[in-house]
Amino acid sequence: MIVWSFGTVMRIIREEETVQELEVQMMDEETAQALNYPQLIGRIQAGERVVLNTTAVDLELGSGGKHFVSARIGVDGQPLVDADAASRYGHIMKLRYTPFQHAVQTVEEEESAYHEIFRDTDGKTLDQTPVIVGELHSLLPAFVLSIRHLQKRMGGRPPRICYIMSEGGALPMALSEHVRDLCSRGFLTGTITYGHSFGGQTECINLYTALLAARFVWKADIIVVMPGPGIIGTGTPLGFSGMEQVIILEAAHKLGGLPILIPRVSLADLRKRHAGISHHTITVLQFARETPLVLNLEHHPELITQLGEQSKQHTLVFHEPLDIEEWKEVEAQFPISVTTMGRTAQMDLIFFAHAYYAARLAWIKYEKQDTMQKMDLFT
Repeated sequence: MIVWSFGTVMRIIREEETVQELEVQMMDEETAQALNYPQLIGRIQAGERVVLNTTAVDLELGSGGKHFVSARIGVDGQPLVDADAASRYGHIMKLRYTPFQHAVQTVEEEESAYHEIFRDTDGKTLDQTPVIVGELHSLLPAFVLSIRHLQKRMGGRPPRICYIMSEGGALPMALSEHVRDLCSRGFLTGTITYGHSFGGQTECINLYTALLAARFVWKADIIVVMPGPGIIGTGTPLGFSGMEQVIILEAAHKLGGLPILIPRVSLADLRKRHAGISHHTITVLQFARETPLVLNLEHHPELITQLGEQSKQHTLVFHEPLDIEEWKEVEAQFPISVTTMGRTAQMDLIFFAHAYYAARLAWIKYEKQDTMQKMDLFT
């Protein structure tokens, strides 16, 4: 059930192309912060009255402490709409059959400049392009920054990295500060949203066309598929949003890519089910037993024991432990603190190290090196 409230926009705290952060005076005269996605209801001005979805804050779900603007109200009490703006988009609806359904133009539809690519997909493969798959949004900057660090250290052209945001977390890509900053620095070549996630530079209908769009629209050398901020877990064996990784790994393989899974690893998480290799990763590996993939793992006795016997379809690559000083060099490229569950690399280095290990392997594939020995890898 949705909890609604009214408010008046006092000022615009932050103004981006895809998101506005607002200070709103609520009906009880208390002030609160709210987010508005212009793609949904247009751009808001100070002084406007708005309808707010306050559900998550009211339930104290820890979803960032901000409300979400659901509608704009004019001085005459009527909704503010821009029907002409809506007509300029495509004809594919996202968030279908909800009060927030809205039209986007996807690469597959006839009006798209890339429609011909998808008219005939026979013979179109990812051609062993690395497809990096992870469960948490914090792995995205960790991986991308690791790639840039390796590129600076080794020389050569920076790879074209395309980020596909899955449906496992936030649906609006605009919510991610990481994505905005990575794009502004040129670290990401392009962004894609599929299904009911929205706001990518390219919109797609499903995961398969999103992967092909990364390869044939954005000409990606490396593809990263991860959720946006926020995931769901219930402490049950299968009740977590990260199970989507099974489907992503399978799709990447079936389209001819090289699936590389970043395991969720922690030595600081106090929850038993996430100690060492998270039960989320162990479960994904079990359900993806028939899907060829690469798993990079620190050469750590406890992790090796915990992993146990693996499928013959999985290639396991062991890595020397990452030094904290090298990780500091990786992080120095980015102004936003990279944390996971509130923990920094100083508190839980091994989590971020596994994004770095995946970057090592992806870099080798990108450079088409014949041996892994130059990267100090075990075999």
